[in-house]
Amino acid sequence: MLTIALAVLVAAPVAAQTQNSPSDRVTTKEQRAARAKERCKLNHGVDCDTPEGLKEWLLQERSRQEAIRDRRLPTSQ
Repeated sequence: MLTIALAVLVAAPVAAQTQNSPSDRVTTKEQRAARAKERCKLNHGVDCDTPEGLKEWLLQERSRQEAIRDRRLPTSQ
């Protein structure tokens, strides 16, 4: 009984995370870009209009989970 309850509690957040539709993800991406551009301007950034100039600010907009998910392990040479 305890195992079933634990499984339900663990599965609930995972199910909630996977319910985002593609349009929600696009909107979120656009919102992040807008926030990054605004923060860049507020902090007197030099290049707040190009994707390369906003790269640093967009990195700061990522959530902790996204940063962990996107982290790449070094490849062996």
